[in-house]
Amino acid sequence: MADFQEQLQRLQEQLQRLQAQANQLPPLIPEPPPPVDPDNPDWADERARIEARVRRETSVPELQAQLIAALLENEQLRQALEEERQNHARTREGLITALGDALDTLKRRRRSPKPP
Repeated sequence: MADFQEQLQRLQEQLQRLQAQANQLPPLIPEPPPPVDPDNPDWADERARIEARVRRETSVPELQAQLIAALLENEQLRQALEEERQNHARTREGLITALGDALDTLKRRRRSPKPP
């Protein structure tokens, strides 16, 4: 019985440590970056490339079509990222719950009388 109590205590301590570690982990999917500041020098090359492309495209309908395609892709990526965040949160919660359930099961098994 003392072995059971020691093992149970170790498992409870391990569960607490793991829960504390899980709460400190950064999310697997980072928060989206802040919007790009087009005047930021870090984006000068990209901005120049885009400006050159826009100047080449003199047709307003072509530019509108590209803008629509870019906005649709942006929305699809935003939705996919949000879905991935939700899946990650569910998985994390499920794993913590499963660990807690395993400890509860171990407690119940150890408490129940052993068959003769």
